[in-house]
Amino acid sequence: PKEVSIAAVDGSFSPLPAETIGARFSVYSAGFIMVKGNNIVDEGYLSGDIRHGQAYSRELFSAALHVQETSLERKAALEALKENPDLLLLDGSFLSFAYSLFRVRRVVPVPEWIVNIARETLNDTEKLLDSGKCAGVIKRGRSRAIGGWLSVEDGKINPLTKHLDKQILHNLMRAPAILDYKELLKGPGLQMVYGRVSDLLVHKEYQSPEAALEEAREWAIERLAKALDISEEQALILESRINRLQVKVSDENPPFELEVPTESEKHVLEALFSNIENFNIATGLPLAIDLIDENVTLPVEFTRDFVAEVEARITNSYEGRLDEVREFFANMNPQKEL
Repeated sequence: PKEVSIAAVDGSFSPLPAETIGARFSVYSAGFIMVKGNNIVDEGYLSGDIRHGQAYSRELFSAALHVQETSLERKAALEALKENPDLLLLDGSFLSFAYSLFRVRRVVPVPEWIVNIARETLNDTEKLLDSGKCAGVIKRGRSRAIGGWLSVEDGKINPLTKHLDKQILHNLMRAPAILDYKELLKGPGLQMVYGRVSDLLVHKEYQSPEAALEEAREWAIERLAKALDISEEQALILESRINRLQVKVSDENPPFELEVPTESEKHVLEALFSNIENFNIATGLPLAIDLIDENVTLPVEFTRDFVAEVEARITNSYEGRLDEVREFFANMNPQKEL
């Protein structure tokens, strides 16, 4: 078997912001490792924090955190590319940050500074797509394209619209195996369209699968364009650059979803499947992805400790009475843990 170098990138953020000092605080991190054979040959880590007044809604704060954390992941990925790996794996979808933005845009206006970070993140993401050696690993994929596709093919609602593709395929695929959505759906980027068909039919918004398909095609492009503030033509080109696969490497584990740029699909698959040791058979995932996930995960209490340090430094630098500091924080928000 050929020994290749595989880099993996992941990020993490504290699950709940701290709100005990009159503002919302959260910390996040990103990093990469590079594996060759059974050895880690390189690694690097970055960190950041986000702080905003409580006038920001939780939904907006969450969206801002997701975009900034993804931006840091992209920076880590570009650093990893400088080390010239044969393959670079992202933990997650190339465009996940865009869909997070779309959800919050439906509720509140998004400030321009968040949009600017999203644009920068998209620019970095396109550099990764252009590299010819990058793919995204979606560990907890929620695609439901198969039921939608069967409904359109048969002209009637298929009961599989209610089931995740990975649940269906876990019983049908024998490892090692790949389902190529591009081949099944006759084009790249369509698994989201047919997944939307499943949603529309399950929620009885449409009875006709063909009508649901027409609505789903418009929805998929429109939401990406609105999320990233780009034209629908640009959104269509972007979606068509990314194919999605279901990959099963062990019979005990369900398949995971793999996003692959259409122009570099052959290289990515050859590198990833060059050696069975590139996978952790216990989880059914690429080994490098499991390793980086462990390295960047932030403990739950990390943000609390970060805020405690902020409080301590303010207390240390304040020349007045300490009771005044305590009263200031208490007035902002009684010192409760969230």
